[in-house]
Amino acid sequence: MYVDNELIFFNDTAVAASVDSAVLDLGNTGGWVHPLYIDVKLSQAVTSGTVDTITLQSSDTKSFASAVDEVTITVPKSIDQKHPATLAQFFAPIKTGNRYVRLRAKGTTPAGGKLYACMVNGVAVNV
Repeated sequence: MYVDNELIFFNDTAVAASVDSAVLDLGNTGGWVHPLYIDVKLSQAVTSGTVDTITLQSSDTKSFASAVDEVTITVPKSIDQKHPATLAQFFAPIKTGNRYVRLRAKGTTPAGGKLYACMVNGVAVNV
């Protein structure tokens, strides 16, 4: 997996009932041939509560005035969030014409944890 510094959504961002990531600009070169691959991790364990969902949003404006929820991933209850863990890894297409993307993490009274999330390339899908 290759991670570009400009493709990081969360970088040790404190968990909260709802937290939005940094906005990434995908550019305006047209449609995407491959869907985006997103990797979301709990880089520091929660001391209480849980992170429950991760939503990828897209928009045609950086202010997200017209945000589109592209996909929502429910974090499995089986993931032990009292330790650092991978919360979600998924491919996600975005609405044609939307050049900005961000993540929204929601939880049930999470505290003490930190999130790391990025878009990656170089992911092998044929093994």
